[in-house]
Amino acid sequence: MTPEVLELRRLQALVQAWRLLAPLERPQAVYQAVVEAAKASTRAVSVLLFLYRPLEDALELVAAAGLSRDKVGLRLPRGRGISWAVLEGGEPVYLADVRQDPRVVFLSGHPQSGVYLGVPLRNAAGQPIGVLSMDTAGGVGEILPEERFWIQALAEAAGVVLDRIEALGRAQAEAARAQALLQLSLSLEAARDPLVMAQEALETLLRLTPYHGGALYLFQEGTVRPAVFSGRYPPEFPRLYVEHPVRFGEGLLGHPRLWEGPVYVEDYARFPGALKPYAERGLRSALLVPLRPEGRRYGVLALGSFGEAVAYRPEDEALLKLVARRLEEALERLFHLRTLKATREAALKALSRVLEYRDLETQGHTERVAELSLRLGERVGFPDLEGLRLGAYFHDLGKLALPDEILRKPASLSTAEWRVVRTHPEVGLEILKSLPFLPKTALNVVLYHHERWDGSGYPRGLKGEAIPFEARIFAVVDVYDALISPRPYKRAWTEEEAKAELRALAGKALDPELVGAFLELI
Repeated sequence: MTPEVLELRRLQALVQAWRLLAPLERPQAVYQAVVEAAKASTRAVSVLLFLYRPLEDALELVAAAGLSRDKVGLRLPRGRGISWAVLEGGEPVYLADVRQDPRVVFLSGHPQSGVYLGVPLRNAAGQPIGVLSMDTAGGVGEILPEERFWIQALAEAAGVVLDRIEALGRAQAEAARAQALLQLSLSLEAARDPLVMAQEALETLLRLTPYHGGALYLFQEGTVRPAVFSGRYPPEFPRLYVEHPVRFGEGLLGHPRLWEGPVYVEDYARFPGALKPYAERGLRSALLVPLRPEGRRYGVLALGSFGEAVAYRPEDEALLKLVARRLEEALERLFHLRTLKATREAALKALSRVLEYRDLETQGHTERVAELSLRLGERVGFPDLEGLRLGAYFHDLGKLALPDEILRKPASLSTAEWRVVRTHPEVGLEILKSLPFLPKTALNVVLYHHERWDGSGYPRGLKGEAIPFEARIFAVVDVYDALISPRPYKRAWTEEEAKAELRALAGKALDPELVGAFLELI
């Protein structure tokens, strides 16, 4: 077979694999589709899909078809099994007889003859993330040479699709995290009671981490006493602090090392100096961080699990430290009437970075339109400048729900694709309307910023002054920034070209008076 024919067959297999896997949106659906497709189109006895789990440094069997389908969930520690050779080498491995290779692990427990083919899965950066393998051990079958094109194509497509799903998941998780932190920051600004602040902080932490319960402990007369509990605790647990008070220097809460920074304990019962009553009540894992507003020892913010262990995750520690800092700042504000405006700004900028993470807008777009909207709103005497600014930050939040193939398409969109795009203002409103701190002004910007002065916009087709004033202000700014910014489908316009286009759109897409005010402003 010539190199040209081989390459053609490889490309045909890749196209077929991509068509099969690209529409899938859940990792488990990808896993199952891969092993079932490989099994159905070959005479392999078993098809196995392993993924690498960094925290455990192990390969986990996430899907299987054929003889080994009941082994899903199996974990192979580093160096155990031929799949590790595939992962570490980053290249396909073919064995004519698996009995002849000492690295092979037989999942049945009985060595049997057979052929093996394993290929690595790679993410978009080219790093191996798993192994797709097929074999004929324990049954009647064969693996033909040409089938390697199909198994490699499945592995290649699966790696890219799983990477895309994970990236989208990270973006959505970051959006949820930014939204939760923003809400917490605003709540802390409004609160006047330190215990209410602590309750808000703990509820946010428990939403974003796998821990069962959280508490704020305060130092009082040489003891460490709980001031706030949140989440799920054994019924009798809070009373332990009355019956068995924790003195400074004792146990985990009173440990002097705690003041050096966050402390994580996987199994409290094994912690040196663990207090027996608390271990007996099921306290298992704990993550703690000290609270030191103005540098003085105030208390401890703690997360805990009961019965089952919670593995250490750097993101949980980072989040706990971040929330602890927010709480310290809020406490300092109560002590000295200081503001937490900077905290809210950081969360808003984090949200804008989430939107730009998926290339929804040119880098810096959100912050630019927020600043320009404030300037234009102030110039025309708009009363709710803060609501206008919040609306500018959240205006395209609904685009997070759009598929990548539409969002990042460099060519013109089809009618059906445009129909999907036009839903993003309403999706954004659905996401945001339950947040009590967002004013009507901000929600109006999100919902109506694509309405047009002549009534040809969406989603409601409003016309003229029926469009909320704040949405008309933002629309002028949004169009201007889009014109002067590069996009996948166009170059950045010059300032003079953009001004000319605004004049052309005045009275058609945009409020003519606001266009005039904006042109004077810039």
